[in-house]
Order: sequence, then C-alpha cells, then structure tokens
Amino acid sequence: MYKSKYLFLSLVLLFTLSGLRAQEIRSFSLQEALDYAMTNNYDIMKSEKDIEIAKKRITESTAMGLPQINGSIDYTDNFARPTMIMPPEFSPDGQPLEIQFGTKYDAALGASISQLVFSGEYLVGLKASKKYLETTNVDFFKNKVAVKQQVANSYYAVLTTKKGLEIIDTTLRVTRGLAEETRQIYEVGFSEDLDVDQMELLVSDLEASKLYFESQLKLTHAFLNFYLGLNNNDSIILEDNLEALLEKQELSDILLTEFNVNINPDYYSLLKQKELQSLQINLEKASFMPTLNANVYYRTQAQRDVWNFFVFDDNHKWYNSSALGVNLSIPIFSSGMRSSKLKQARLVVEQMEIMENQLEDQLNLQYDNLRTEYINTYKVYLNKNKNRKIAEKIYLKTTEKYKQGLASSLDILNTHNQFLNAERDYLSASQAFLQSGEELKKILTETVY
Repeated sequence: MYKSKYLFLSLVLLFTLSGLRAQEIRSFSLQEALDYAMTNNYDIMKSEKDIEIAKKRITESTAMGLPQINGSIDYTDNFARPTMIMPPEFSPDGQPLEIQFGTKYDAALGASISQLVFSGEYLVGLKASKKYLETTNVDFFKNKVAVKQQVANSYYAVLTTKKGLEIIDTTLRVTRGLAEETRQIYEVGFSEDLDVDQMELLVSDLEASKLYFESQLKLTHAFLNFYLGLNNNDSIILEDNLEALLEKQELSDILLTEFNVNINPDYYSLLKQKELQSLQINLEKASFMPTLNANVYYRTQAQRDVWNFFVFDDNHKWYNSSALGVNLSIPIFSSGMRSSKLKQARLVVEQMEIMENQLEDQLNLQYDNLRTEYINTYKVYLNKNKNRKIAEKIYLKTTEKYKQGLASSLDILNTHNQFLNAERDYLSASQAFLQSGEELKKILTETVY
C-alpha cells in the first residue's frame, strides 16, 4: 500500500515537472526582443534557407562547366535468345536454317568524361546565379526590417493593453469602495437607491472592461510570441515600460534624418531584380552562339555461354573500346523564336525601368506622408496626454466631493466616463505615435547586407 502511494506521488510530481519545463518564462527589453527575433522568427529562418539555396545554386551552375564523369555497368541474361531463319541457299541440305546468334550472358563496364569547352549560356548563367544570391541577400535584409517593425509594434501593443488593464484595475478598486460606501449610506437613510444603482452600474461596466482588456492582453502576447518565434505557452516579461519608450521616442532625432531613395531596401531590391533581368538579355543573345563539348568514352565487354566473368585468361577475354569525341552545336535558324525571346527580355527590362521611376516617386511621396503622420501623431499624443491628466484630476476631485456629500452619483458617472475615455484616447495616441515612428524608421533604413 505504501509503495503504491509512493509510486502515485512520484508520477504526479513527474508530470508536474514536465509541465513546468514545457512552459518557459523569458524577459525581454525591446532591443533584446528585436535581437532575439533576428534568429528565431519563422520568416527570418525561411529567408536564411533561401540564401543557402542561392549559394547551392551557384555551386550547381559552376559544376555544369566542370568535367562530368559517369560510369555504367550492363548485364544481360539472354535466357531466350532470338532465332533467325537463314535462306535455303545458305543451308547444306537446301532447307531453311534456324540460327541463334549471341551468347547467353553479356556484361559490359563503361566510363565517360565530358567537358563543356565553350557555351555563352553557361557564362551568363554563372553570372546570373551570383546576381541571384545578391538579390536574395537584399530580400533577406528586407524581411529583417519588416520583422523588426512587427516585433516592435507587437511590443507596443502589449504595453498599451497592459497599461489600460492597470488603469481599469485601479479604477475598479476605487469604484467598488465608493459603491460599498454608497450602499452603507443608503442603508442608514442618507442616500437614494438611485445612487446605489449608479455606482453598481459603474462597477459592472468596469468589470466588463477588465474582462475585455484581459482577453486583449492574451491576444497581444500571443502575437508577440509568434513574431519572436516562441511557443504560445511561453510567458514573456517586458522590461521596458510605456513611459520610457515614449520619452525615448520624443527625444529621437529621426526627423533630422534625410531620406535617400537609392539606399531604401525596396528600391535597392528592385535595382537588383533589374540587374538580374538584364542578364536575361545576355542569355538570349548567347543562344545565337555555338556550343562546344568534348567527351572521352571507354568500354570493356565480355560475352559468355557460362557465367564466369571473373575468369581472366586467353580463352575468357574482355574486349575494350574507346573513343574521343568533339561536338560543336551551331544555331542556324529557329523561325524567329530566339529573336522573339531576346525582344521579350528587352521589353521586360524597359518595363522595370518604368517601375523604377514609379517606385522612386512613390517612396518620396510615402516618406513625406509618413513624416507628416509622425508629426501629427506626436501632436495628438501631447494633446491626449494633457487631456487625460486634466480628466484624472477632475475625476479624483469629484470622487472626494462625492465622499463628502458635495457631488451626486451622476457627477461621478460623468467624470468617470470622461476619465476612462481620456485614458483610452491617450493609450491609442501613444501606440499610434510609437508605431508611426516605426513606419518612419522602416522607410529611412539603409540597405546593408
């Protein structure tokens, strides 16, 4: 009985410890979260694989112009050899003669070496694979910039939601106290039941708001976990607070940074794509050029009526053959197909030049809009911060007056709603200000890879 109880407790402890190990608690500042995402975010890891694939493509393209060696082993068991009928004139008795040619067993070993001597398409393809790696590196950098923005915005969302929940909690505790005091005053006959109902209505609304903010906090944490590449069960402690990040953003000199479209990641990526497409023109031109290949062939063969291929003497020979070959392929006439492909490649490059001009104008316009948006969100943030301080002051004074019997429950209701709306507007303005800063940082990012 004692052993069974001990075994049961051991199993419970084992499962408990397993659950604890499955859930990790991590602590991140904003910068630490950004650094962590650069190695653990799913999109980042996929982009790293794209770079590895591009490097292997260069190796593949290079190997096409290097010697290619292949071997072969052939074995045949002619268990039912074909029969040929010879004409009567070849027969001693003037009758058709049935003859079976060949041996029962055939075996052959062979090896060949081929070498691409010259190919314009190969040379262009090798350059294209290297240019493709450059394009992939730029795309990887773009993904890192996008992920940084996603992580930062998710970090801000968690902080503002958490701040909203703290405000609701504090207000709920105060309001519950007022509701209890109002009920006690009503019970001794110094208050109306309407006042009690008003206070309980406020408590009920705050409780509903608390539930909403709690669910939103779980959701924002889930998004942050996802962008960081963490399990949804992992807990995150945010080291930075909202006020510190806002102060840092206010002191930022981001408005002094000049915008240079030539180093913008989106513009730079398009330039790399244009360079890659320009190589397509050279590739189509190379299709008009001849291709020269050389190969060496060696083969040894044995034929047996008895399976004794590993017997080597004058009566059991292997017969060797070899050859050296050169092949020159000269394109002569394709009914306009090669010419059409060349024209298509040129048109695509011209199209990309139009896209380049379009993107340049678009990015300049986008920068002006983001800069204006950043300034506007900052002004709104300052205004909402001022308003929420005034609303909080009014609410606290009204609360004190209500306790002294100098204000009604309606006054509390009005100032309470005014206070919560001001706090909600402040948090929305704070998040918008921080996120607009991330948008501006993104477009001002210099391409480095």
